This record gives sequence, C-alpha cells and structure tokens, in this order.
Amino acid sequence: MSQELVKERVLKYLIEDLYVPQDMIDTNVSLSEFEEGAEGILDIVVNVQDKQGYFAPVLIVRCTDDDVELEGDTLQKEIEFLEYVDNITMAGRMILTNGDQMMYADWTGEEYDTEASLPTYEQMEREFFEAEESLAAEHHHHDGCGCGHNHDDESHGCGCGDDCGCKH
Repeated sequence: MSQELVKERVLKYLIEDLYVPQDMIDTNVSLSEFEEGAEGILDIVVNVQDKQGYFAPVLIVRCTDDDVELEGDTLQKEIEFLEYVDNITMAGRMILTNGDQMMYADWTGEEYDTEASLPTYEQMEREFFEAEESLAAEHHHHDGCGCGHNHDDESHGCGCGDDCGCKH
C-alpha cells in the first residue's frame, strides 16, 4: 500500500470513526505555514476553530508506505520529526502509521498503540477549549492590573490611585 493509500484510509477513519468534520482536515500541509523556514510536509492535520475564528491544529498524522517497518532507526527518525513538528505546531497529538501499525502519543507524553486510545473529534475540541480557558485564566491571574503593586493583601489597597483600574 502506498503512502497515498495509507493517507486515504486514515482520512476515512478520521471522518467515519472519530467524527472529524471534513472541513477541519487539511492534507499535505507545508510545515512552513506554522514557522517560517521550517521544512517538511504534514500528511494530515486535524484542526479546531478557536473563538477568534483561527484554526489550531489538535492532531497531526504522519503516514508512511506500508512496507516501512515502524522500528529501529526508521522509527526513531519518524519520532524525531514528529517531536520537531509538535514543537512548532503545539498540536499535542501525533499519529504515526504505515496502514498496518499505528503509534499514537498525546500531550501527556503517553504513547498508545491501539485505536481505542484515540479521542473523538468532540473530545479533542473540548480538551482544546478547556486548555485555552485554563491558559487564559492563568495568564490573567499572573498579569494583575499592571500598576506594579501587590494586590494580594487587599487590606492596604494598592496606593496607586483610582485611575489604575485595579479592583482594590
């Protein structure tokens, strides 16, 4: 089975079994779309549309020919490429497959080798928005009001005046 046939099989699986909307799947995406000067092609990218209307990758799939054994130096080379891709895209989920064998790793760092471990699109989307909200809340908590004063001890007020926008 050629790489293209493996890719077609994976696309069918994503749509029919993981319920990924077709308009959230891109194929043959240049890595330079994520980082200027980056080299390589991403076989399949599953996206989520964020609240601002931008598309964010939540799953990257790397397909090989079926005669490529996912072991030894070949496997290590593919894993290194996927780690490079994850650092650029921040997708957090990676699949490597030759059509017969599949390796899946997610943002927790765990690796799985069964299709049962793969999340549905709804799960990926939900986890994306939960992570986005968590990051926004953490960012807001650490930013404070910007007046340069510590507001943890509210009994003293911030002393910077009423025009700073602080919640004393």
